[in-house]
Amino acid sequence: AVTLGWLPAAGSSETGGADALGFLVLPVATLAIANLAAYARHSAAAVGATLGEPWVTAARARGNGEARVLLRHAFPNAAVPVLQVAALDAGALVGGALITETLFARPGMGKLIYDAVMGNDTNLALIALLLVALVTMLATLAADLAQRALDPRLRDA
Repeated sequence: AVTLGWLPAAGSSETGGADALGFLVLPVATLAIANLAAYARHSAAAVGATLGEPWVTAARARGNGEARVLLRHAFPNAAVPVLQVAALDAGALVGGALITETLFARPGMGKLIYDAVMGNDTNLALIALLLVALVTMLATLAADLAQRALDPRLRDA
């Protein structure tokens, strides 16, 4: 950002609009890339385990093409554990982005919690941590509902 000058290195836009998106590119890329390897590893393991299941072999035996087997049978079943990991990461993204927020001079929950703890503002710290816990619980609920929609075995349970 400093050498090339394509994107702003820190701060936030005062005008808003399309200018504000430029200030978000680097922090969002930093948070996304930090978890990309974990999601790739979980996804690869889940797809690999699903491809060895009997219903995938049966789908191939019925003459389905490899693309249909992947899209219709393997990916929905492999998405179930990956959704759970993503739900648990939601709370970490809301409250645990302290380093990214500090580095790019962005206001956020992580910086708020840090400032509250360092300033001995116990009430603000507790409320912020409760909000992070609420986001984590809502994300887990959304992941559970998505799992029920993706996996037919869970619909009757």
